[in-house]
Amino acid sequence: MYTEQKIKIEENQIKFIKDYKNYGFKSQDELINYAIKFFEENYNLRKDLEISADLYTEIYLSDNESKEWIDSSLNDWK
Repeated sequence: MYTEQKIKIEENQIKFIKDYKNYGFKSQDELINYAIKFFEENYNLRKDLEISADLYTEIYLSDNESKEWIDSSLNDWK
């Protein structure tokens, strides 16, 4: 389902959108929908990676055995 939405877009972005055919899209709508979906997927992926990194940090800081193992591995790389 599609809904029309009026939004403000910067001039340089308008130029980009008008070149939609050069990027392989059939219409400006297709380009914008793709861009929003691409952003959403990458934003969600980044949030998931941040959550994962926070969990690894928590484990690293709270588990001495894991900390020793990781520190030892890092020293072996040097």
